[in-house]
Amino acid sequence: MDIKLSGGDVYINPETYDIELVDGLDAIAQDCEIRLQFFLGEWYLDTRLGVPYFQKILGQKPRIQAVKGIFRDAILTTPGILNIFELTIDYINTTRTLTVSFRAETVEGSFEFNEELII
Repeated sequence: MDIKLSGGDVYINPETYDIELVDGLDAIAQDCEIRLQFFLGEWYLDTRLGVPYFQKILGQKPRIQAVKGIFRDAILTTPGILNIFELTIDYINTTRTLTVSFRAETVEGSFEFNEELII
């Protein structure tokens, strides 16, 4: 069980003003989203975690296949995720936008992810 997040902040129920918790599939999906937002070396408790944005993505014209492999590794190391299907990485050079979309199979079921990053 984890604390529910919304937009990177702790979610507080607007009716009860209580902090809400997530578990099961929602917790796995939230953990995966957080992992994809970590920069490699950012978390002091385990600097091996994170996406190598500075090292291999930001400030460069990323090679899509290499970026796809980086994200695949980050997703598959999320506890509870068993497999990834339909991983798509779209890069638009003029806007420097990277869109990551996939469907993941977990121990609790499956979920879909679609996130746009400006790099």
